Amino acid sequence: MDWFHALGMEASSYGTIRSAIALRDEDLRGDLSSIQVPTAILHVKKDEICPFEFAEQMHKGIASSQLIAFEESGHGAFYDELEKFNSERIRFIQS
Repeated sequence: MDWFHALGMEASSYGTIRSAIALRDEDLRGDLSSIQVPTAILHVKKDEICPFEFAEQMHKGIASSQLIAFEESGHGAFYDELEKFNSERIRFIQS
């Protein structure tokens, strides 16, 4: 939790604002089909920053993707569901 706090405190206001603008305005769905490598999409259902629908769109657009959903966390699945996060990454890498 301290890492999340420090990350927010260290981020520049310009970078934070530009990231929010890009998240709102950029549409890269047309580029997804050019991804030709196996892709794991790890995303949480309760994310209030990046809705789960984003992950569903990525999964739909990337032919060789796997969508791995996390049910019990918000934006920080790697913190909230650490064991599942790590085991899913290992499973994907080994497959």
